[in-house]
Amino acid sequence: MLPNFIDSEGEENVQTEEIQLPSLINQLQNTNPMCNTEALQWTAEADDSLTRNKILTDDEIFRRVTAEDDDDVTPVNPIKISHSEAGAALSTSLQWAEEQNFEAHEIMLLRRLRDLAFELKIGTAAQRKITDFFGH
Repeated sequence: MLPNFIDSEGEENVQTEEIQLPSLINQLQNTNPMCNTEALQWTAEADDSLTRNKILTDDEIFRRVTAEDDDDVTPVNPIKISHSEAGAALSTSLQWAEEQNFEAHEIMLLRRLRDLAFELKIGTAAQRKITDFFGH
């Protein structure tokens, strides 16, 4: 087996001395000793895997990834969450964060979000007239 190396100018240089693959594998840490037959079988399986898998250029990878992204598009949830629901969820999240001993800045962020949801709830509530409570 003769490994190929590519120099800085992109030309292949073939190393002239033969390297025994089993001895290299056995020098690796945390590996079980491997005989020459096992090493050849392992490299043959790796070669088969490489021939089955086409090597793609950057442009081909980009086209495939963007094409897959189009298939995975899910519609935006049309259900609108009310300010009351958001406030209740943030209150629960805040309680959980405090029980888990989150850092102070994280708890403060949850409190600010909860308070903002409460302010939005109050600000959007329509003020009723006193006459709305009495029948005419």
